[in-house]
Amino acid sequence: MTKIIAADIGNTETTIGIKHHSNWTSYRFTTRDSYTPDELLALFNSTFQLNNETIREFNGSIVCSVVPQLTNNLTQALSTFIEKDPIVVGPGVKTGLKVNIDNPKELGPDRIANAVAGFEIANTDVIIVDLGTATTFDVVTKNKEYLGGAIAPGIKISLDALTSRTASLKSVELNLPTKVIGKNTYEAIQSGLLIGHASMIENMLERIILEQGFTPKVILTGGLSRIVSDAIQVNVEVVESLTLDGLEAIYKLNN
Repeated sequence: MTKIIAADIGNTETTIGIKHHSNWTSYRFTTRDSYTPDELLALFNSTFQLNNETIREFNGSIVCSVVPQLTNNLTQALSTFIEKDPIVVGPGVKTGLKVNIDNPKELGPDRIANAVAGFEIANTDVIIVDLGTATTFDVVTKNKEYLGGAIAPGIKISLDALTSRTASLKSVELNLPTKVIGKNTYEAIQSGLLIGHASMIENMLERIILEQGFTPKVILTGGLSRIVSDAIQVNVEVVESLTLDGLEAIYKLNN
């Protein structure tokens, strides 16, 4: 069985995934562009030793990154750790998708991975919504054509902006409130952030569907996808490991 390390370097968190049979074991670290290759190698060694992983078990690795200054250091660490250069998702890497946008080089590698995995699950028209640092929408047709999408501020960015720019509003736990109308400031912020975000997603989905004239499958992923999905009043599937699934699919295409 092919066993790989898949690394998703996001603006806020870096996820390292290992596929065990049909399930991912994933480890999340705060993204720090100051990490050196040696520090990352030490992090890998300590993490994997704690979980009884050995270097000899891995066939290879793949990386997608939206933090260029960390990409090189992490790929160096992986190269040393498993003694084989990783695949870095970007120009020249096979994805199986036709990317139909103005400048394909601008498309984030995490969004490419999401699109690949989303189409594999749907096998038809699909919209992928990723609730990360930003909330992104990606559209893939039944002909495996990536059409483009939309990018909005994520929930945590919105909360940080709200609390840092207002003297009287404090941070809240990102739990879904039971009602839209909050009875206090705390509940009101939760409603605006989570139910408001869910409403934005619903409306964006409606407008994309109207613009394209299709009936797609909708997949949600990202750290807050399960919480927000409970407030979305359209049929969606939550796949928390979507980016890692896409990286695995791209790895197989390139080996």
